[in-house]
This record gives sequence, C-alpha cells and structure tokens, in this order.
Amino acid sequence: MKIVYIHGFAGSIHSETISFFRKYYPQYEWCPLEVDHRVDYSVQKINDFLAANSDVQALVGSSLGGFYVLCANFEGRKLVINPVLNPMSSLKKFIGVNKYKGRRDNGDTEFKLTQADIFKFKQFKPKDTPNTICHYTPNDPVLGDVKRDYKKFFANAEETPHLRSHFTDEHYIKHKMREGLS
Repeated sequence: MKIVYIHGFAGSIHSETISFFRKYYPQYEWCPLEVDHRVDYSVQKINDFLAANSDVQALVGSSLGGFYVLCANFEGRKLVINPVLNPMSSLKKFIGVNKYKGRRDNGDTEFKLTQADIFKFKQFKPKDTPNTICHYTPNDPVLGDVKRDYKKFFANAEETPHLRSHFTDEHYIKHKMREGLS
C-alpha cells in the first residue's frame, strides 16, 4: 500500500518523521513529497503525484501539510495531524525570511514568505470527507487553542494525548497513528 506524507511549514522529507513511519509501518510504501510555502505549487505537486500514481491508498499531512492534504483532489483515506485550518492567519507571523528545519532536495536552506504568498491561500478551501481523520494535540503551542475549530470542521476529529506537542513525534507514530491508517 502506497501512502503519501506531506510535511509541515518549513519542513523536509528528510526528517526523522519519515524514518519513524518506515520503522513502525514497514508494510507500507512511504512516499514523502517535498512541498513548500507556496500553496498553489504544493497542492498541484500533490495532485500531479496522485494523477500519476493510482495506487495511493492514503495521504498523511501534518500542520501546513495537513492543509495541503485537505485541499488535494483525493477521495481515499486522509489523516491530518494538527492541521492548519486558517493559514492566512496562522502564517502571518512568518512573513520574511525563514530557515528550513531540515535538508531540502534542492539544497535550499531558507525561503522568503511574502504577503502575496499568504494571500494565495484564499483561493484554496480545505475539504472534510467521510474518509478524513483529524488527530490534534490537547494544547498546541504553535496553533493555540483550536479545538473548537477542529470539532466544528471535521466529522471525525480526535484529541490525541499521544501528541505531546504540535510536531509529530515517535511516541504518537508508534502508539496512535495506526488507527488513522486503517
């Protein structure tokens, strides 16, 4: 089974997250896609991959990657982890030059987020589907108290104490993520 993973803001496909996925769920073929802060580019990259790979069984996205997953043209299983639901608001504090949190395939170490980049998010609407599951941390230090938004937006949203922070970690991947994949 092929599963696509979409990392969060300033993330990398070379993070330890993908190593943990492969360690605990070796039965899946993990396909991490490197996206960036440009919503149009990132969602198109996901849709192009899906069009070229009809055997994708699930999409997994965390934080901004969760937003991208919710905007992708895919009716299969979607697991979003602490997804950004209002990027126009959440990303304002990052306008300017930002450093990537890991190695990028193109060698870039930083990028510039502009107001124009943020404005493009207005053109994209995240969609909940019957096959979407949202796991979120009880106290998200990055996104703040978004429980009401998650419960309002998703038919299947679960507060997950296994998530100890905004970022996906080994504890969550090992103990809780399986439910979102099956």
